[in-house]
Amino acid sequence: MFWNGPYSTSSVSGDAMMGLIVSELYDALIEAGASPDSAKAAAAAIPSAEEMATKDDIARLEANMATKDDIARLDGRITWLEANVATKDDIAKLDGRITRLEANMVTKEDFAAFLKATDEKFARLEKQIAVLRYAVFTGGPAILAFMAKLTFFP
Repeated sequence: MFWNGPYSTSSVSGDAMMGLIVSELYDALIEAGASPDSAKAAAAAIPSAEEMATKDDIARLEANMATKDDIARLDGRITWLEANVATKDDIAKLDGRITRLEANMVTKEDFAAFLKATDEKFARLEKQIAVLRYAVFTGGPAILAFMAKLTFFP
């Protein structure tokens, strides 16, 4: 049932053990007097060379592993990002502030209407002042003279 290669995919006793076993180990255990079932179980317990890592495999893994210093450096970068980068919540707050400012801003049209209304109010005020000046400087001395005559010369 075994072939002469280092691994076998056949089983010694039917379906009892499917998978790879090291045939050299199995053969050596049989020669040493172990029962076929014990030899098969022992040979199957040993991982095949294909399943074992080589020094190169381990060196490759170690080269790609992160160290505690790598993790600390990344943690520092994350901390910096959290402190210096705006989040969606920050942007939403700023957008709300901009919306409130825009709602309270005066547009050019609003300012032009304000200027026109102010100019109209000043024009009315200037007319009223002109009427008062006329009354005071034109009729004022005559009224004062009349009142003085009534008061001092009855």
